[in-house]
Amino acid sequence: MDRILQEVSGIKCLILDQETTGIVSLIYSQSQILKKDVYLIEKIELQNKTKLQHMKVIYLLRPTQENQKFLIEELKNNRFSEYYIYFTNTINNLFIEQLAEADKNDIVKQLQEVFMDYYIVQQDLFTLNILSTLSLTRQPWTPKDHQTMLRIIDGVQAVLFSLRKIPMIRYQGSSEFCSHLAQQLSSRLKEEYEQNKSQFQLSNTLLLIIDRREDPVTPLLNQWTYQAMLHELIGIQNNRLDIHLGQKALAQQGAQRQDKESEFVLSTQQDEFFAENEYANFGELAVNIKEFIDRVTKEKKDTVQINSLEDMQRAVDKIPEIRKMNNNLSKHVTLSCEISKLVEERQLLKISKLEQDIVCNESKGEHQKAIFQILEDNSVQKYEKLKLVMLYALRYENCDKIQRMKDGLRDLGVKQNSLNLINYVLDYAGKNKRQGDLFSDKNLLAKASSKLKQAFKDVPNIYTQHQPYILNILEQLYSGKLRDQDFPTTPGNVFRDKPQEIIIFLAGGVTYEESKEIGLINKQPNQPNILLGGTYIHNSRTFLAEISQISQDIQVVAS
Repeated sequence: MDRILQEVSGIKCLILDQETTGIVSLIYSQSQILKKDVYLIEKIELQNKTKLQHMKVIYLLRPTQENQKFLIEELKNNRFSEYYIYFTNTINNLFIEQLAEADKNDIVKQLQEVFMDYYIVQQDLFTLNILSTLSLTRQPWTPKDHQTMLRIIDGVQAVLFSLRKIPMIRYQGSSEFCSHLAQQLSSRLKEEYEQNKSQFQLSNTLLLIIDRREDPVTPLLNQWTYQAMLHELIGIQNNRLDIHLGQKALAQQGAQRQDKESEFVLSTQQDEFFAENEYANFGELAVNIKEFIDRVTKEKKDTVQINSLEDMQRAVDKIPEIRKMNNNLSKHVTLSCEISKLVEERQLLKISKLEQDIVCNESKGEHQKAIFQILEDNSVQKYEKLKLVMLYALRYENCDKIQRMKDGLRDLGVKQNSLNLINYVLDYAGKNKRQGDLFSDKNLLAKASSKLKQAFKDVPNIYTQHQPYILNILEQLYSGKLRDQDFPTTPGNVFRDKPQEIIIFLAGGVTYEESKEIGLINKQPNQPNILLGGTYIHNSRTFLAEISQISQDIQVVAS
C-alpha cells in the first residue's frame, strides 16, 4: 500500500470498493492516507460525476465483473487527468483488452495486480470476512455456494502470491470443503508457477487446511484474555468495536456509526498498550492498566516541570505523544470497565469454570448435576445456559439426559429455534463429522492418556485450561505423526523436512483464542513462523448464527 501511494505523485483521489475499503482500513488510518497527498476517498459504487481534471486517481479494487463494468464506464467519462489502476488479485486478458479499448484518451498510466485480496488483522492473523460457509459443507452446491468458494480460493491464493511462495499443501482428508479448496489452489499455483518461475519459489512452507468442524468447542467458550474477551462480550469487526451497539455492530459492517464516542479502534500497530496486552488474562489486565495510569500521570507531571527553554521545548515535543497515550488510556479504561461489568452481570466466572471442566475433563455425573443446578440459577442468562448444554451434548453425544436439559431450557422460556441449535451443532460437528479425537475419547489408549494428563497437570488458571484442537494437530505435525491418510498432500511441491513456515487456514472460521496460541508460539525461539487465517473470525454468537442456517437446509429438504 505504501508503494501504491508513493508511486503516484501529486494530489490524488483514492477510489475503493466495499471490500477494499475494509482491507485498507486495517492497515492505514485516514490521517495516514491524507499524509500521502490523498485529498479525496470515494467508493466506486457511490462516486459522483464531477470532473476533477486537476487530480490523478488511484483505483484499488477486487477484480469482480461489477467493478470492471464500473471502471470501463468511468474511463468513458474521463473525470481525472491520470488513472492508476490496481487490482487485488489476478485479472484475465479479455478484461485488459476491454480496458484498452475504453481508454480512448490514453489516460490509464498504470495497471497492476497487487495481491491484497484478504484482511490483515495483525501480523500473524488474516481473515476473508466471509461469515457464512456452512452450505459448503453440504452437497449439492448452489451457484451462490460456487461464488463463495471462488472468493475463498481467490483470498488464499492472494496470501500465497503476496508471499511469492509455492507451498506444500496438506488438507483434512475427511472434509470435501477442504479437499476442493486444496485441489483448486494446487491447480492455480501450478499454472502460475509454470508461467512465472522467476516470480515464485518452491519453499519449505506448508499450507495446512483444516475444517472448523474439527473443533466446534473453541468458538463456544467464554474467553479470559483481553482481545478474545472483547470479541466475545462486545464484538470486534475489522479491528473496531462499539460498546453501545455491541454484537449488533457485527451485522452492520460498513455502515456509518451515529455515536463515534462509543466506537474504538484496536490496532497492535498504533496502540502500544494493546500490542503488549492483547493476550493478557483478565487478572493481569487490571494490574497493567494501573501501571499504564501511573506512567501517563508521570509523563504529565514531567511536562509541568519547566525550568529552562530546553525543558519547554521537550515539553512541547512530548505533547502529541502524551495526548496519544492519554487517549489510549481512556480507551482501555473504558473497555476494561465494560467487560468487567459484563462478566459480573452474566456470572461468567461461575459459567466459565463449568465450561472448562466439561471440555477438559470427563466426569459425566458431576457435569450433569452442575448443569441442572445452573438451569435453576436465575442469575445466569439463558444464552449461557444454552451454550453449556451444547458443550455437554458435544462431549456426551448420546446421553439420555440431554433431552431433560432441553426440557429445562424450554421451561425457562428458551424458544424452539434456539433449542434446535443443540441438534444443529451435533449435525454440523458431532463425533461422526469429526476426523480427529477432540475429547481424547475415541479409543482406550487416548482415554487413559487423557486421564493421566488430568491427574498430573498443574493448572494455574482453571479458566484457561482449554487448548484449541489446532495445537494438537501442530503437535502431531512437529512429531511426524500427522498421518498422510488424515491430511493428504496435493501434487506439486512436496518435502519431508520440517517446514520453515506454516500457514494454517481454517475453512469455516477462526477464533481469537486460536490466534492467541499461535501468537505465543511465534514469540518462542527456534520455531517455524506460523500465519493463521480463516474465512471469518468467530465469537460464540456469529458461530451459532452460522450453525442456525442448517434450519434452511432442513426446510429445503422437507419441501
